[in-house]
Amino acid sequence: MAVLETIEKETLMANAVVIGDYLLGQLAGLKQKYPALIREVRGKGLMVGAELSKPGREVVDRCLQQGVIINCTAGNVLRFVPPLNIQRNHVDEVIAVLDGVLAQWQ
Repeated sequence: MAVLETIEKETLMANAVVIGDYLLGQLAGLKQKYPALIREVRGKGLMVGAELSKPGREVVDRCLQQGVIINCTAGNVLRFVPPLNIQRNHVDEVIAVLDGVLAQWQ
């Protein structure tokens, strides 16, 4: 009950919608920047994926070396499932790291 009360009190579901849309938009920007690497960006709320044109293990490893934890599923889909209380500046940090990794990975 305490968890549900906290989610409601801190409006974490509304935050998930707002920040999830922001994350999708930032990833869509990377898709435009790297169209040969990112095939599709999809998701809802804070469950977001970016499908790559090649296996993503190396991207995951390089991001991890820089302190960003990203999961890779199906071999080529980067999966982002941040906590409900994530803020815009956290998304910006992840996108900056991912941008740098993708720039080197082309």
